[in-house]
Amino acid sequence: MRKKSTLWLIGTLSALLTLLAACGTSTTTSNTTTSVAPTVPPGENIYVLDGYSPVGGTSYGQQIVAFHPASAKPTEFVSLPAGLSSQDHRRLYTAAPANGQTTISVINTQSGSRTRTFVIPGAYSINGTGYDSAVLSASGQWLALRRLGQSATETTIAIVDTQAGKLIRTIPLNGEYTLDAISPGGNALYLLQKLNDTPGHYYVRVYDVSGNTLVQSPIVDKTALNPNGDPNMTGVGLARQVSNGGTFAYTLYIDTRHNIAFVHELPLNDQINPPIARCIDLPVGKSADLLKYYTLSLSADGGTLYAANGALGVVSSISITNGDPLGIFNDKIVKTTHFNPGNASTSNGDQGRMLYNGSALSSDQKTLYFAGTKGIWMVNTSDLSMRGHYLTRQAFTGVALSGDNQTLYAVDPANGITLLSASTGQTQKVIQGPAHTPWGIEWITH
Repeated sequence: MRKKSTLWLIGTLSALLTLLAACGTSTTTSNTTTSVAPTVPPGENIYVLDGYSPVGGTSYGQQIVAFHPASAKPTEFVSLPAGLSSQDHRRLYTAAPANGQTTISVINTQSGSRTRTFVIPGAYSINGTGYDSAVLSASGQWLALRRLGQSATETTIAIVDTQAGKLIRTIPLNGEYTLDAISPGGNALYLLQKLNDTPGHYYVRVYDVSGNTLVQSPIVDKTALNPNGDPNMTGVGLARQVSNGGTFAYTLYIDTRHNIAFVHELPLNDQINPPIARCIDLPVGKSADLLKYYTLSLSADGGTLYAANGALGVVSSISITNGDPLGIFNDKIVKTTHFNPGNASTSNGDQGRMLYNGSALSSDQKTLYFAGTKGIWMVNTSDLSMRGHYLTRQAFTGVALSGDNQTLYAVDPANGITLLSASTGQTQKVIQGPAHTPWGIEWITH
């Protein structure tokens, strides 16, 4: 079984990739700046992660800036610190350590006001773009934090009830663990246990919070075990989708040392048993340099995942079960399409570039958009046929779609956010502020 890493969005990505054989030709749409007014729905606001952090960089100083993109000169109406949000994006959660204690804040994302603030002992922090040091349940009630500054021989985790505003439990563990997810009811805490046998090896473990016990058996994919039952796992988490209600986590991982990409399915089960998972392998090329352009999208009905890589020239649809946890063993890739990605390669300036929310589905679920090394690709979800390739000479890190499906937001940290027609690719407007180095669009409100 091939699985997890404590790193999110940052990995050692090296070597030049020989592309997959092209099995189709994409339709390229020319783009000319016009005077067409943006067709952004009235009242639509975009929340942008500002503070681009390429591979090897740090995420300090990041913030979430919200503004109305159709304004003649958009100005922010709220600025939020980087943190973790509830699944409905109404509340943002932050943790600020100082003097041996941590202040936890619950923030209204529409007004920026703090609705609750409380202090817990110990030094903890939330990294807004990863899950190693903090995880949040879908409702936002249960927050788990990993204490800062500990050695590789010990780990301390705090479980917090954000609604009650108090520390519920402090969990000491022997060994080095990082956080992965927490179940909707806060009873199951999913961890990554680092191993010391070979670099990059991990166990996925679950902690029974109510029973105050670490479940002894690691979580494994029972369909992929070798004869010895080796549960070791490797990989770097690149993108994640979570089912409605937070009952399943779907994570796209890449392992550049072995040139592997896969989707890891993890049922977030409050009942703890059975602690199971599933891995679904994705297509790759002859080397690993372009694996980092993989994106992951989840259909509105929770029944299909789309894994697309605009640099490799491949898109796959995966049928998934979001009800009974045991149903994950029936999940599989139902279709894969290869297309000609053009002269896709990573230049010196692109080697550190990382996508953030690099794909978007239309609200009718019929069209998928995703970023590659250059431009935005457009695919029919019914048969995964290529419909278009927009802004083919420009590099982007994020993609989002307006609520009326008329306008694409294409994010470029250097040039700002381009608004373009979702159907033709014509550029309508380029917003160069108020986000100074935008990385991706966190969410959109209407």
